[in-house]
Amino acid sequence: MLTSKVAITGSNGFIGSTLRQAFVQKGIDVIGLCRKPCLENDIVFDLTDITTFSKIPEDVDTVIHTAYTTTAKDLQQAFQANITGSKALFDYCHARNIRIIFLSSCSAHANAQSFYGKSKYQLEGHLNSNDTIIRPGFVIGDGGIYKRLEQSLIKLKIAPLFWGGQQPLQIIHLDDLITGIINAYFQNKTGTYNLVHPTSFPLQEFYRQIFIKQKLTPRFIRLPGTITLVALKVAEFFKIPLPLTSENLLGLKYLQVFESDCEKLGVTPKTFL
Repeated sequence: MLTSKVAITGSNGFIGSTLRQAFVQKGIDVIGLCRKPCLENDIVFDLTDITTFSKIPEDVDTVIHTAYTTTAKDLQQAFQANITGSKALFDYCHARNIRIIFLSSCSAHANAQSFYGKSKYQLEGHLNSNDTIIRPGFVIGDGGIYKRLEQSLIKLKIAPLFWGGQQPLQIIHLDDLITGIINAYFQNKTGTYNLVHPTSFPLQEFYRQIFIKQKLTPRFIRLPGTITLVALKVAEFFKIPLPLTSENLLGLKYLQVFESDCEKLGVTPKTFL
């Protein structure tokens, strides 16, 4: 029997804050777990400080883990926050019979090359049969990576294509993702679910649709992916800030297509437009 109280890590983030509002609208008591509390029910929480885990109220039955730091100064710090910290949180919850809903990613798979994909995949293996793993596609919404990408294309008026730009992309709208997570909670779903639109399309077509949406003429430039990847890693070694990272590029190179589990979670996914 669900106790109608959840805690959300990263509750101030793009997805976490929207998820929180949706749960509140459903009459669910939500505890926000974040490093910089801004709402009444927020609790100071830090994945790198396990002493903050004890602040999770005893009557919380589910922790929804959406937090993922992208501001780490180096790989070691990112590992400590996103992998070591998350595993410690999972152990803490399992010891107290707190169910976990983990927001993973479609970039999490055995052949992942980016740290992001590898870390998410590794964390999935630390969960048990009572937990839920949600793997969203590329999230479309008024914020997050999509919004930054859209703004960049509007500013540049040209989209770079690496390795031909034909990599398959699957999307999910933010409100569809939120619906899927909420349904998984109320229906006590366990296991792994790919929340993606069943139809993929080439990355170049995705960019084209963004241009069309903004009433801009689609323009593309083809760039050598491997050479660019090496250049980005050199720049990162010397701590030269650039709008594109090697992590971003690796994520684009190894996109895969997954079978959609939207129907299993009662979600009818919207198309891009």
